[in-house]
Amino acid sequence: MSYRPNLFSIATKELSQDAFFTWLILFADKKCEQEDYLLNKCAKEFVSELIKTKYPSFDEQIEDVKAERQWGHIDIVATVNKKYFIVIEDKTYTKYHDEQLHRYREYATEHCSKNNLLEPILIYLKTGNESLYSLKNVLKEGYYVFDREKLISIFKDYKDIKDSIFSDFIVNLSRINETYNQFLEKEIQKWDNDDWEGFHQFIDKNLNLNDINWGYANNPSNGFWWSCFSWLEWKYNSSIYMQLEKNKARLCFKVEIDSNNKEKSPSSLRNELYELITAEAKKAGLFEIKRPERFGSGAYMTFAIIEQQYWLGEGKLDAPKVIENILKYQKFFSQFQKKFISNA
Repeated sequence: MSYRPNLFSIATKELSQDAFFTWLILFADKKCEQEDYLLNKCAKEFVSELIKTKYPSFDEQIEDVKAERQWGHIDIVATVNKKYFIVIEDKTYTKYHDEQLHRYREYATEHCSKNNLLEPILIYLKTGNESLYSLKNVLKEGYYVFDREKLISIFKDYKDIKDSIFSDFIVNLSRINETYNQFLEKEIQKWDNDDWEGFHQFIDKNLNLNDINWGYANNPSNGFWWSCFSWLEWKYNSSIYMQLEKNKARLCFKVEIDSNNKEKSPSSLRNELYELITAEAKKAGLFEIKRPERFGSGAYMTFAIIEQQYWLGEGKLDAPKVIENILKYQKFFSQFQKKFISNA
């Protein structure tokens, strides 16, 4: 392990990342070939890959590049060969907010129209982690998600570049990637917050469920990572769903209560769900589905759980088995809902 100080592990803010990518894009200009041929080649490949997200057949020689930061509040913009206009919303661990992506798209489209440029190339560049559920909204706005894995796949072929700025960025990016994948090699009981974050991202990418979402519950007392999925309609305008929680590593069956429902009290609904699901679980031979140690109260309540050893296991993670286990319980849960809603 290198103990050399790394610029980007110190300057972790998005502004420093903005500066790096603006600098790299500028290096794609033909005039930079004489400055550093290999870095210029890497920059050209990076810019070409950005352009191909909108124009897949792009194969032009990159001659002229202009780039700047904070153009109309947009993180990075670049004009390539006086015809391609690239918009980059650059994120580390934050997410987009408000209507910023829509505003940037409108602004860029107007700029391209006025300046005889092709339709803008919209990039959401993400070096941190974000749920696929959240990224769906980015895609709806017409942006292409350029993630950490995509960046690494480009930069890995340029390890011989000697420039210290470039080297520091690549080393730091690789360290980030390793941090969120080390859960695969560690004992589950030794997982820290980064391992759990990496695990939830793994679950997100491998369960192949359309409604899965995950994130961090920043509770004042004890925050935790969670994933929820299989949101299903239930009686009394309520919804039921499944949730994975770092806290006690449980797989939970939960209900979201409609506060306007006066027909059945929240506790009665929760108790009814517990009785129904445990009865169905016994019929299916799933005796591990049981009552939580205590029932809570509120708008979101757990009515049954599966302990860690039955779905996650112990020791090192058996990743395929965990996916198989979750999907088994998810299938049971879906069949459970269909049985009682169809009979309602």
